[in-house]
Amino acid sequence: MGAGVWIWILLGLPTLFAGWCLVLRAPRQVLILVGVGGAAWGMVAGIAAWRLLGAGSATAAYGWLHVDALSAYHLLLLGLVQGASSVYAWGYFRSEVATGGLTAGQTRRFGGLWFGAAAAMSLVLLSNNLGLMWVGIEATTLLTAFLICLHVSPLSLEATWKYLVVCSVGVAFAFVGTLLVGASAQHLGLDPSEMLLWTRLRASAPHLAAGFMKLAFLFMLVGYGTKAGLAPLHSWLPDAHSQAPAPVSALFSGFMLNAAFYCVLRVLPLVEAATGDRGWGRDLLTALGLVSILVAAAFIVFQRDGKRLLAYSSVEHLGVIALGVGVG
Repeated sequence: MGAGVWIWILLGLPTLFAGWCLVLRAPRQVLILVGVGGAAWGMVAGIAAWRLLGAGSATAAYGWLHVDALSAYHLLLLGLVQGASSVYAWGYFRSEVATGGLTAGQTRRFGGLWFGAAAAMSLVLLSNNLGLMWVGIEATTLLTAFLICLHVSPLSLEATWKYLVVCSVGVAFAFVGTLLVGASAQHLGLDPSEMLLWTRLRASAPHLAAGFMKLAFLFMLVGYGTKAGLAPLHSWLPDAHSQAPAPVSALFSGFMLNAAFYCVLRVLPLVEAATGDRGWGRDLLTALGLVSILVAAAFIVFQRDGKRLLAYSSVEHLGVIALGVGVG
């Protein structure tokens, strides 16, 4: 099987499962599909990541989809988290379905959104086009928001709207940053269809307009940093964690935050090369990482709610990652 075929399998399989969940009638059937299908897709993602790591890189869709070592490593983590969370969700909701606490419509909605979110996160990792990567992040926001309020209550609705508003504003900043990346490459003579391809930009990174790239990185760090839960942009995370069902919280902490930070990792080498490798972008990550660690630590000390404690722990962990990347 060609390496490029794995890319289409990784995108197509969760999309197929999402549609399948929406047409199943019995809630128990949906939960079985979530558990078995999620575990199967997780295994496929792991195998694909391993094969793609061995192949070095793979490309599809005329270069708009691309996998290298960084994306393959993240795919391996996504498969592990999604697969394990899917199996846990099967048991987690089984008693609610048996007692009527989760209706058939709610179960179908959960299954469709669950696999839809997996497809969206896969798109983020497989996108070579920075605009398409942004679309994947925005899709994860829209799909996972309604998983937070699977059990409708005033608190869960408030958490959902907070998540939608804060993350949508953040992703709008990232969109502006994406446009600025394109502006920084205008003088390179690239074909318009290739102006946002990461592989093209990476090859020409020293020649990108430094001023535009600095501004682009600032916008994208704020935008994707909001979705990643970096302080002081983390306000949505504790509420979403505390109201979301446990498998959804696991997916948030286990991978979705990392998927947003992955976007920052993609832009960082571009801005570093454009600014002469002086550590301009890394210094910003170091500062934001330190702020996240300190803010999260202050809240963790006084936090008594278990799920909110895990949310602040996620903020702290992303801060550690940002700090580590920042210091090289």
